[in-house]
Amino acid sequence: MISGAVNLMRQPEVTIVMIDSNGRHRRTAARVDTGFSGALTLPQTSIDQLGLLLVTRASRYQTGSGAMTAFNAYEGTIQWHGGIRRITVLESEIVPVVGVGLLWENNLSIDFVHGGSVTVAELPEG
Repeated sequence: MISGAVNLMRQPEVTIVMIDSNGRHRRTAARVDTGFSGALTLPQTSIDQLGLLLVTRASRYQTGSGAMTAFNAYEGTIQWHGGIRRITVLESEIVPVVGVGLLWENNLSIDFVHGGSVTVAELPEG
């Protein structure tokens, strides 16, 4: 199970474990945004530290505001529900954000109080 908490700004966050180009695991807190259609955003400095490779420039994704926005897309690897998963990481200078692209086929549960529990659990195959 992926877990986190609701922060002081009333935003749900989870901890994502990224795997860098040398196989090291790096933890990062990411805000959950169900209006964002991509998997994960990271700032350029984090992308560089992880050694991610650029896949394409100006891929378009829907943001939480509903706007279609162009992002540079990188290939990333995360630890997810006990396994390894390859995802598309989008470059964005805002805080790291987890979107529906990563949450799909999972159950998201949020206790909306300060410090409340945020969990992402795998749905059973069916």
